[in-house]
Amino acid sequence: MSKTELEILEEKKIELINDLAATATVMDEIWKYHPDNPKKVDIIVEYESLKSLQADIEREINELGI
Repeated sequence: MSKTELEILEEKKIELINDLAATATVMDEIWKYHPDNPKKVDIIVEYESLKSLQADIEREINELGI
């Protein structure tokens, strides 16, 4: 059964709304580090924290021995 023009338009609208939500999510994440944000996160400190977390997770994986 082929889709009607209305169904095609509704699907396109849903895709666009999802794209808009994804864009807003990325913008929120980037704002954390933006120079104009008075409460910005220090990206160097954050990066080092993530590297440490990554190492901890890798260590835990290796300790599982599977």
